[in-house]
Formats: sequence, structure tokens, C-alpha cells
Amino acid sequence: MPTEAEAEELAAAERRGDPYLVYHDAGERQRVLSLPDTWARVTVGRSLTADVVLSWDDDVSRVHADLQRIGGEWVLVDDGLSRNGSFVNGERVEGRRMLKDGDELRFGQTAVRFKAPFQVGGETRIRTLPEEPTD
Repeated sequence: MPTEAEAEELAAAERRGDPYLVYHDAGERQRVLSLPDTWARVTVGRSLTADVVLSWDDDVSRVHADLQRIGGEWVLVDDGLSRNGSFVNGERVEGRRMLKDGDELRFGQTAVRFKAPFQVGGETRIRTLPEEPTD
């Protein structure tokens, strides 16, 4: 259950409308990282130079993965730099995976929630043509 301050931080992120990441640090404090339109890339790793520093998680590599903005959408990129891999909703990512609002990313033992408040549904719909009448 989030504290009142954490709940307000999440509400503020939702109001801004930018996609954002939510995770907990080593002290179980909630962290929210906004992904404004001016950002094209976010690095994830144990290195203190990463944008999402997961230094407490020994299963995370120094340079673990990237999130990249491609065509206005955020994509998780894991090009094999990490020894333990990256996961989206429990599935290992090899290469790239487009992110959707509510996806759970996992780097080592750390869960990171991806939120995109105004993301338009990206499901591809297949239109079926009506059958030709047969006489």
C-alpha cells in the first residue's frame, strides 16, 4: 500500500501525462521517473551513470538494458549485454519489445512498472471482408 506521499507522486505523474517508470529502491522507497518527450533513451543498470540505477540488485549488470523512444513509442532493448536478461510481463526480451501501459519490466530481482497514461491502444485489428454471395 503506497504512502500518502507516494500516492500523490503517482497522481502527479499521471496528470503530467508523460510515460513514466515506477520502482522501489533498496530501502523500499518508491521511485518515479518521468519520460518526457525530450528524452530519447533511458539506460538501466547497476552503474551509477545509468538513468535507472539498480545498484543494490546483484542480478543486474552494470549496463543491463535500454529503453528507447522509437516513433513516439517506448521500446525495451536488451541486446544481450546483461547476463540475466530483461523481462516484460514474465517473458524474456531478446532484442526489442514495444512497451504498453501497465507492463511489468524485470531487471534482475527488481520489478519496474511502465505507465503511459495517454497511450492509444496499439492492437492491430484485422478487418475481414464479407463473403461474396454465392448464387
